[in-house]
Amino acid sequence: MKFSFLSMTSYDGPAPSLEIWPVAPRICDPEVARQSVQRWIDLCARAEALGFDWISVAEHHYAAYMMTPNPMVMAAALTQVVKKATIALLGPLVPLHNPVRLAEEIAMLDALSNGRLAVLFLRGTQNEHNTYDTPKNVTREMTQEGIDLAVKALTSEEPFNWSGTHYNFSTVSVWPRPNQNPGIPIYSSGNSEESVAFAAKRRLGIAFSFSPPEMVKKFVDLYKKEAAAEGWKPTPDHVIYRGLTYVAATDELAQSEAFAFFGARAAASAHLQSSTMGGPEITPLITQPYFLGSPQTVIERFAALRECGVGVADLCFAIGTPEQQIKTMEMVAREVMPTVKSW
Repeated sequence: MKFSFLSMTSYDGPAPSLEIWPVAPRICDPEVARQSVQRWIDLCARAEALGFDWISVAEHHYAAYMMTPNPMVMAAALTQVVKKATIALLGPLVPLHNPVRLAEEIAMLDALSNGRLAVLFLRGTQNEHNTYDTPKNVTREMTQEGIDLAVKALTSEEPFNWSGTHYNFSTVSVWPRPNQNPGIPIYSSGNSEESVAFAAKRRLGIAFSFSPPEMVKKFVDLYKKEAAAEGWKPTPDHVIYRGLTYVAATDELAQSEAFAFFGARAAASAHLQSSTMGGPEITPLITQPYFLGSPQTVIERFAALRECGVGVADLCFAIGTPEQQIKTMEMVAREVMPTVKSW
């Protein structure tokens, strides 16, 4: 199983987390934001040195918990710092972008990284569609057509035109060509029967975020069945799972420290919420961290995912102080990673 480190690029000052969207810009101290971005770049370099196979970035807007509205920019910076690990875009939100532009930027990143790129194309959550007032009733159609267009743009050896429902281009001819042969590993969502069938038909990987193992197993089994009908067989590397991670010496200590952190964040958010205007509240996506506990407990969680068919674990070290995050990273690398990789 591969280990992936998610660069949260979160704001280190007081700010709402998932509870409020959008977060008012006046809450952001530019100097704190600059220091926060640099801290996460340094953490990415540390993660590679600790043995993480992937360094991942994602896209979120108008939020303090992930200051990467354009993950391409962060990924480009990481190509100059991370020298061996795969740089994973997990991922661009397709309905918010021009798919041809996405393909061009992905091709550039593949060149900058010397062919070390992986890409997960996503639809995004409802609040993200509010960013540019994308019509919510067509975001699934836009995502699927946009993925087809971007993949063709990345793989076609000749110029072509595209006449679709949501995208129309008289000429598409992407430069540079991607370095990787046979091509950049590409993933899409695995969170519904429709998305699983879509990915299997196109021989794409699938990805899950913060999902219970039983749901992961259900959709991975369906994915394998749909892939077999298309004449191919996925490997574990075709399946990504993202989960919150906090490890301590014992289960009790990990739980007490993690939930002390959540309690402090909730109190800070409640204080700031009264002075934050304009945005709808959103339901937190994370209620229980999956990779939470002692090293042995976390190893057992990895084993359960392995049984489900997961081959890449994208770990989110967003719990605790910066010092606690580093301690957890180091404990995972020292006491969890060797056992899991030995499988």
